[in-house]
Amino acid sequence: MKRLSYVAAFALLTACASGEEKKVDPKVLTSTSFEELAGWGGLDTGLLTKTRAHTGQYCIKVDNTHEFSLTYDVVLGEMSPRKVKKINLHAWVLLPTDRTNAILGIQVVDPANGQPVFGDGVKMETIKKYNKWVEIDKDFELPETIQPTHHLKLFLYRDAAFDSVYADDITLKIVD
Repeated sequence: MKRLSYVAAFALLTACASGEEKKVDPKVLTSTSFEELAGWGGLDTGLLTKTRAHTGQYCIKVDNTHEFSLTYDVVLGEMSPRKVKKINLHAWVLLPTDRTNAILGIQVVDPANGQPVFGDGVKMETIKKYNKWVEIDKDFELPETIQPTHHLKLFLYRDAAFDSVYADDITLKIVD
């Protein structure tokens, strides 16, 4: 009986220790549902909301008191050892009404002068489904002039929106 207990304990420990490691795709720059941001200091709590999350509890939003959402900001040379030519943006957005002309934007900025060298995004006015989560997916060709020192930024911008706009489950990745 004692021997059976040892075998059972060993089997349990082996099962606990043999969990599969999560594989990281080197092409994924960021993939977030914003759950991991709750509780981090320095965060404007008005930018992270539980009001209308697509998955989990949290999503980002812009409204009449928040022009920009949280911003993802990474140095291009730190995210890839080779020059990035194309990126893909995949996300879910929710527009409560047709008065939500926000933009889920991508920008490349030269840190030397703070000026954008590239800017594009998904304009919410192109989405005609309201009060439900809509999947968006778009590729962006980056200009040849970008440098490894430039910053890539991703954000939700209120633009001309009168009502709140929500975004969740955002993935930004390098396309070959």
